[in-house]
Amino acid sequence: MQSSLKKMDITCIFRRLFILSLFLLGSMARVCAAVPPSSINLCVETSSSELATVINQALPKDLYKGQGGLGVSVAVLRNGPVAVSASDDFVHLTVPVQLTFSNALYESYPLRAGLRFKARVKVTPDWRLKTELYYTGLSDSLVDTLKLGPLSLKPKGMVESVSEPVQRLMAPILDAKINDAVQLRAKVAPLWRNAFSPIQVSQEFSTWLKLTPEKIVMSPLSTANNAIRLAMGVVTGAEIVVGPKPAATAVKPLPPVQLLTAFDKSFHIQLATNIFLADLVTALNPVLLEQTFGDDKKITIKDFKLKGEEGRLVVALSTAGDFKGELTLFAKPVYNPQNNTLTFENVDFDTKKTGWLISAGSWLFSSPIRRTIKTKLDAAVAEQLEQARLKASSALSGLQIVEHVKLTGAVKSLSLGEARVLNDRLSIQVVARGESSIILN
Repeated sequence: MQSSLKKMDITCIFRRLFILSLFLLGSMARVCAAVPPSSINLCVETSSSELATVINQALPKDLYKGQGGLGVSVAVLRNGPVAVSASDDFVHLTVPVQLTFSNALYESYPLRAGLRFKARVKVTPDWRLKTELYYTGLSDSLVDTLKLGPLSLKPKGMVESVSEPVQRLMAPILDAKINDAVQLRAKVAPLWRNAFSPIQVSQEFSTWLKLTPEKIVMSPLSTANNAIRLAMGVVTGAEIVVGPKPAATAVKPLPPVQLLTAFDKSFHIQLATNIFLADLVTALNPVLLEQTFGDDKKITIKDFKLKGEEGRLVVALSTAGDFKGELTLFAKPVYNPQNNTLTFENVDFDTKKTGWLISAGSWLFSSPIRRTIKTKLDAAVAEQLEQARLKASSALSGLQIVEHVKLTGAVKSLSLGEARVLNDRLSIQVVARGESSIILN
């Protein structure tokens, strides 16, 4: 029965860690006010090829027809697909065009060139993407002079003069199509609304996740490797409710986005982790059971037991050899905040019961028994905590939550707290720290 309860407790702990990681629970602020709030990180992304498709569908063939100076008309026709790339926090566009110069008597042969633009995209508080379009020059060389009847024209200068009206034509189209391609509000609004409804994360343990979203923050749009990315974080509190489904929190309207240069993308999971004494016994078996200690005088450990008593770990040894009987050692778990470790200190014999051995058997107290027990206990606790981190990290390594929503990330570290020694376990307050993102695809 005890073994069954133990397995259930361990399963519950790791499942809870998995569940909390899966849904990016964050701070558990109502449990521990010292744990900072967390961010559910969303990455909204579109590729330059997707953007090129919608731009080419919308951009007209006739880009400009009007005066170019010296009584000469200029016609600018798009004669191919717009090339789109994304890098250095700009969207770069090259528009292939055909240029024709004419007046009342003459018309030039068509000249081919490419008009280059770059666009910086910003996010407004009302969730719109606003583009700023800049003309950056010609991609292909034009002849320096062109004869139009008796006139000698400078095509490059004349193209520069018509770039502004072409830019005015393209800017609103580009603005609309970037918004169509990214669909920022349409992607974020449903996630924001759903976050206010309790989610059953474990039917077996009747466990519910209740988020309390506070705000949405966003860093500037970035472009690199032909991808356009928006990084945002939903700053939220959270709590775990065990029992009947809790009442839903009233849904707040989607708030204006808060634009920040950068924001903390980490999450923090507060939970109690249990390390059972039975597992520590398993770890100590190879270094204690039937092991002999001493040089001139020797004792052999025939059996041992662990229990918790008054905040200390009690190790009861049954020995044979030069001393045959029962020996008791105490060990106290100590948390060191400087190096974030939990170790057993003050490992020593119970001198109240075995004080007579101090003079008759001082060799026993200088034996490596205490050092062996301390070293193995320290290693066993560190190993179990690392296993917890790996399980949580594995849970975040790449999960498809629902269609088009994927979770990726890792638990990078565990911040430990004070440990309590109970009758059959160590109870440790742990904050799992990491970074995780929801990818919308």
